[in-house]
Amino acid sequence: MKKEISVGSKDTPLTLLSGITFAQVPYWFPFYEQKNLKMDIILPFRRTDEKPRPLLLWVCGGAWITMDRSAHIPWLSHIARRGFTVASVEYRLSNNAHFPAQLEDIKKAVRYLRAHATAYGIDPDRIAVGGESAGAYLAAMAGASNGRKEYDKGEYLEQSGDVQAVIDYYGPACFTLEPPCASAAESQVTASAPESLSPAHMLLGYDPMKHPDKAALSAPLSLITPSAPPFFIAHGTEDHIVPIINSELLYAELEKNNVPAEFYAIRNAGHADMQFYQEEMAEKIVDFLLCHLGS
Repeated sequence: MKKEISVGSKDTPLTLLSGITFAQVPYWFPFYEQKNLKMDIILPFRRTDEKPRPLLLWVCGGAWITMDRSAHIPWLSHIARRGFTVASVEYRLSNNAHFPAQLEDIKKAVRYLRAHATAYGIDPDRIAVGGESAGAYLAAMAGASNGRKEYDKGEYLEQSGDVQAVIDYYGPACFTLEPPCASAAESQVTASAPESLSPAHMLLGYDPMKHPDKAALSAPLSLITPSAPPFFIAHGTEDHIVPIINSELLYAELEKNNVPAEFYAIRNAGHADMQFYQEEMAEKIVDFLLCHLGS
């Protein structure tokens, strides 16, 4: 049966560019091999004359032991449909390199995207970084370390690694809380970790509880200043892997420094529960980004 219909063009069709190399880092034996770090980018299917889009760079979690840059692409598409370009990036894991290698990798991605802003239709002055769990820690560190050049290593050093907003989904803010983050016994994703070492120990290369002053220098809670970018924080009230006290302390520090921040405590939600990945939460993030980055 033939039917002639009219179809509107309200929504912008999207496409996924997968496996884009943004940096090379030492891997395995550093003097033998380099590993390509890759990202996936969600952007409009057909380039038009529309103005450049703000960017959300997303960082997957996994206790710094595992991660999958494609894991959240379906949910991130909600944000892309609202006028954002979204990039989800890889970083080195703790069995390959200790901190600050992971933060250096996130800043490499920011600089790469600024350098290629025209190619991807990105506004280089409107870049947010977000993540969940271990990825939220890296996102918070990326924002809290704005202006600190010691984490800028590798390519495109003529570009800034600073960001204009942070999305923090249940991330660790401090390594010396009890528990400081997921322990090997608590988290299913840490099954491959040595039983005696916490993920934080593996990330830092030392036990943060034995070296609290040193560990504080690698935690977002200690790096917040009045020049930090706006933060969006969401955390579950029943999170027993990264307790909500992490986000409560971080939010208090942001308020103390007069940094714009929104904090959503999700009732009855545990770590990485489905409540965080509803369209309702994507809309809250969009509203926050539109407020601080513009449309």
